[in-house]
Amino acid sequence: MTSTPHAISPVEQLEHVIESHVTNEADHVAGYRAFAGEVKDPLVATLVSLVVEDEERHHALMRRMAARLRDDIEMTRTADALEVFPVGGGATANLAERTRAYADDERRGAKILRDLAKDSGRMYGGAFALLLETMARDSEKHELVMRFILRRLED
Repeated sequence: MTSTPHAISPVEQLEHVIESHVTNEADHVAGYRAFAGEVKDPLVATLVSLVVEDEERHHALMRRMAARLRDDIEMTRTADALEVFPVGGGATANLAERTRAYADDERRGAKILRDLAKDSGRMYGGAFALLLETMARDSEKHELVMRFILRRLED
């Protein structure tokens, strides 16, 4: 008699995918770090270092997300798991309004940065345009985060 394989839950599948992603990209991060140390062009070294910083931050967050999922699967609680449960609310109208203002500021800031990127054109070989565009995208990300926070505060 053969046993049927255990069906993997969506939570388990997500945990495996996140863990695999972090593990598989570890070599990329090490490669980026080595590349930044080898390259002679200081701008390229700076750009690669920015990528390394982002990747390291993303991987640390993904490890915390995977720990959260693992805790839920195994019904455990670990210190490094991403805390996602409300801890008591306490949102005030002032806090919600400030959060909304931050989100609006990020949206306006993204537009300003994108306009500056377009205006800078090929200045310094396009380096300023690239950096300003990536900052605009960061501002868009920040707006998205602030809008999520606002919804959470208002719940």
